[in-house]
Amino acid sequence: MLKKIIIFCLLGVYLFSFKAYSYDGPLFDAMAQIDQTYSFKKAMQNVRDAGVSKIALFARSIKSLGENEKQLVKLREKNEDLIVLGAPKYFLHKNDIEEKFIERTIENIDKYNYAFIGEILFTHADKNHGRQHSSGEVYIDPLLEGNLNFLKLVSLKKIPVMTHWEFYNWERDWVKFSKLYSKFPEITFIIPHMGFGSIEQIEEILSKHPNVYMTISKKEKKNKSMSKKKSAKIGEGMLQNKVLKDDWKSILIKYQDKFMYATDAHKTFRWKEYQKIVKHSRKRILSNLPNDVAKKIAYQNAEKIYGIKIK
Repeated sequence: MLKKIIIFCLLGVYLFSFKAYSYDGPLFDAMAQIDQTYSFKKAMQNVRDAGVSKIALFARSIKSLGENEKQLVKLREKNEDLIVLGAPKYFLHKNDIEEKFIERTIENIDKYNYAFIGEILFTHADKNHGRQHSSGEVYIDPLLEGNLNFLKLVSLKKIPVMTHWEFYNWERDWVKFSKLYSKFPEITFIIPHMGFGSIEQIEEILSKHPNVYMTISKKEKKNKSMSKKKSAKIGEGMLQNKVLKDDWKSILIKYQDKFMYATDAHKTFRWKEYQKIVKHSRKRILSNLPNDVAKKIAYQNAEKIYGIKIK
């Protein structure tokens, strides 16, 4: 009888702890992007229906510089309580950051009150379902003159910069980005998707550079949309059998001040699945973290980075 009572008490403590750590609080989606292929109005309704309080959103300029920019400015006017607007992402950089991009972006930071620089594609592996390049990737050396000049001007604006690089060529890229982050300690840099990296790579970056932060978007499972060669060189996903792995839980807790929740909704299929993605993240990731850690990753870190509070 005593044994049964002890087991019952232990079970009660476990269930109470699990409930205490479940997360159903506010969310700040720290990174999302959109173009004309999906309804802007419907996308924002999806965000609201998912219970997200703020979303850091930027336009995808795929065919021309500034494409979709004014449309998103108007969208923010209709959703001022929701949208934190960033400078557009441009897909047509050639080898370096061009002067026309620099001039337009710097001017529009003030004109449109951008809160951050939308991701710059420094390294991006060709995906099975997307645009293909002879080199198998998009690549911009982050230490080239155009990018350095751009960041010198951005540093005066005191807003974060999203540097998109995927860790499939770590030996080539890490030393360069480390130099970049050290060269501009006054800039807050954000690495989307944790670079699809390993725990060891993430640890090395965050332990060395206090001005670097990461979003946890798309790290639920290993990215297999890359070529097999590149996919073999990136880190595993955070979940196994829909459960947060212990080693990933440990790194999220250790660097709880450096991670931000994000969906990286971008193409139609992710905007359609927006509510499902958010629900999944609450249940599988945030609910498996201590509540104070979950709050930081869910919205508090983004509030700090973007300088905007959830009311």
